Parts: sequence; structure tokens; C-alpha cells
Amino acid sequence: MLRYSIIAVFAAGLCCGAILHAQQETIYMSVLNSRKHRLGALDNPTVGLFLSTDQGATWHHRGWEYTRAFYAEAGPDGAIWSACGNGVLRSTDGGTTWRIATGWQITEVLKVKVHPKDAHTAYAATAYGIFKTTDGGETWREKNSGFQKPFAADVVIDRTKPSRLLAATEEGVYRSANGGDRWVRVGAKVKGVRTIAQDPHDGKTFWLGTEEDGLFVYRNEGAAWASVQNFPKSLTVYAIVFDPSVGSVLYVGTHGGGVYRSLDGGATWKQCSAGLKNLDVHSLVVVPSNSRIVLAGTLNGGLYRSTDGGNHWEFNSQEEGQVWGLSVR
Repeated sequence: MLRYSIIAVFAAGLCCGAILHAQQETIYMSVLNSRKHRLGALDNPTVGLFLSTDQGATWHHRGWEYTRAFYAEAGPDGAIWSACGNGVLRSTDGGTTWRIATGWQITEVLKVKVHPKDAHTAYAATAYGIFKTTDGGETWREKNSGFQKPFAADVVIDRTKPSRLLAATEEGVYRSANGGDRWVRVGAKVKGVRTIAQDPHDGKTFWLGTEEDGLFVYRNEGAAWASVQNFPKSLTVYAIVFDPSVGSVLYVGTHGGGVYRSLDGGATWKQCSAGLKNLDVHSLVVVPSNSRIVLAGTLNGGLYRSTDGGNHWEFNSQEEGQVWGLSVR
């Protein structure tokens, strides 16, 4: 009887361990390049994709050493999709091995976004527009109908209705109601759009980061995008992220202004850049298991980490690196 009890406890422990492992979050850091790179040098810094499973304390490189990586994220099946200068790369074994999922026609991929429920469907935002795959990257179709200029810096899949998309372009915001088959320009007359983010606590609210026009918000299927008051209007906004546990807290990464934080849903803002030696913050991520930990990727200044919700920052890694993208799953 005792032997069976020990076996039962051991099996339960394995089960519990499997659950904990399944829930373990992974942070993905895409490093585009480094100012420490020297032509012909044998000791150039490694760039590309890095992973962390300990809240950003340590990092492990995955993939080719010198791939120009803009952004990466994992799909619902755990496969990693990486937006790179030479196309979209995909790994199904945690980044141990990779294959280029796109052909020579698709390069300079700035973002890749995976369907929240269909692991085989993804969209690539590139310097040449939007491309879509529905078969895990085996084939891709151009989805630029309606764009005047095809350059797209970001694409967002509406999690409440995945057939609805928003694209950030040099001309402003475009929306598609049919999975990218047709795009229509919608509101926000700005110089250009850098990033779009859907509020994780309110699926009807979207935030928009612009080129030298500050921050915009679109709430509850309203008629237009509204410029966010009390936020510097002339700043370029590169990144917008949310505290997953507190609905009223969000962070914004800017060019020249570092990080701004709001504790009241965007009504008021405070610059939170103490310790940042580089104020060009291009990427941000909040750690879900401890939302007091925030990571900020800079352009040519590497990665910074805060453990107190952005009040103070410490240098983390990637000295003089361009940390172009951050995500977590």
C-alpha cells in the first residue's frame, strides 16, 4: 500500500511540475544590431533573438548569431515566429532549430503577429506591406489592397474578432474587416504611425503611437481617434504596453523622452526614466508573473530593467545594442 502511495505522490509531483512548466512565461528579445560591431572583427557581439525564462534576469541566444531581428512572438502552439531582415523565421522546438518561412519576395519584416486561436495563421508587417499565411508559413499572400503606400510598421489582430485587423502605416491607420483582403484608412490624421496596441482589459479600446504626433486612443468603437491629453504632443511613440494585472496602468516608450507611465488609464502621465542612460526607448514589456518588473529596449543603449514599476531602471544587457522588439508569452 505504501509503495502505491509513493508512486501516486511522485506522479502528482510530475503532473504539478508539468503544469508549472506549461505556465512558465518566456520573454522574447529581438536585437537588431550593435554599435560595438566592427567590420571584419572576429569578436563582434551576437545579435538576433534572445529568450529569458526568469523575468529578464538572464538571457539565452536562440538562432543564427548575426540575423537582424526586429520582433518575435510565440503562437498558441508554442511555435516561435521571428520578424527579421531576411524574412520570417519559424521554430517549433523553442528556438533550437529554425527555417526561413518566407521566400525572397518578403524581406524587411518589422512585425509578425500570430492569430490568437489559429496557430497556422499569421501576418507579417513589412516595408512592402502586409503578407498573410494560413498554413504555418508554407505559403504567403500579399494583402495590400486599399493601401496607397504599402509600408507597414505594425499590424494588430483584434482578439475579440480576429478577422478584423489594424495596420500602422506611414499614412496613418488602416482597418480590415476581412482578414486583410481589403483595407480602408480610418481617422487619426498624423504624420505616420509607429505602433498600435489593443487594451488587454478592454477589447474595444486601441492605442496608437505616432511619428512626432504623440499618443492617440480609440475607445468603445467611437467615431474617431482622439489625441491623448496631458501627453507630450510632439513625441514619437515607439511602444505601448499594459500592466496585465492592473487595468489602469500602461507604459509608453518614446524617442528622446524615455518611458512615460499612466496609473489612471491615460488621464495623466509621468515621465519615468530615472536610471535610463538612453532615452530612445523602442520596445517595452511587462512581466505577467510580477508586473512590477518592466523591461525597456533602447536604440543603441541596450536593455534596461525596472523592478518597481518603472520608477527606477538598471542596465540589464546588450551594451550599445538596438533592442528593437520585446514580447512575452
